[in-house]
Amino acid sequence: MPRRLPHDHDEMRARAVAAARAMVARGGLPALTARAVAAELGCAVGSLYNLFIDLDDLVLHVAASVVDDLDRALFAEPLPADAGAALTEVALRYVRFAAIEGRLWSMVFEHEPAHDRPTPRRHLDRIAAMIGRVRAVAAPALGGDPARLAFDVEALWAAVHGVAALAQKHKLGFVTGTPAEDLARRLVAVFLAAGAETVAERSDF
Repeated sequence: MPRRLPHDHDEMRARAVAAARAMVARGGLPALTARAVAAELGCAVGSLYNLFIDLDDLVLHVAASVVDDLDRALFAEPLPADAGAALTEVALRYVRFAAIEGRLWSMVFEHEPAHDRPTPRRHLDRIAAMIGRVRAVAAPALGGDPARLAFDVEALWAAVHGVAALAQKHKLGFVTGTPAEDLARRLVAVFLAAGAETVAERSDF
């Protein structure tokens, strides 16, 4: 018979997130059910909902842990001293993370909740902070005013994300025979060249 949860909700919530994450890593989102997580914890399904609003809330907690891991992977030291090389390395790390942690990475961006609650601000802020760190790496290489820099980085990262998504789903071949990492390198090179032209134009005045 399932046991009741102990009073340490933080510990049990962490265990539930770890169990749910392992299920998604093994079988994707279809493998994640409240019943399966409760069974893993040895508790009743009702007790699980004392920890999370619903299954979508649990998915968001798992997604937060994945974004945290992605953030650490992207910016782990050492990064190249050259700004352009550093930006290229971060883009390559993004593509590699998507390839290695495919099901978890996909869950972060593709999960469609069964409710119409807005995505919690804390989750959006997590992703925004990660993009802000990409912007900080890119700033010395791309230059430009802050608004232009922000736009350029968002455009670049949307493109890198698209490459990673196609590659992760084995669909990149529909578009090109070029490997994902080579495409990521080329994307960064194009943006770096555009940034260099912008700097040169400003220096002419």
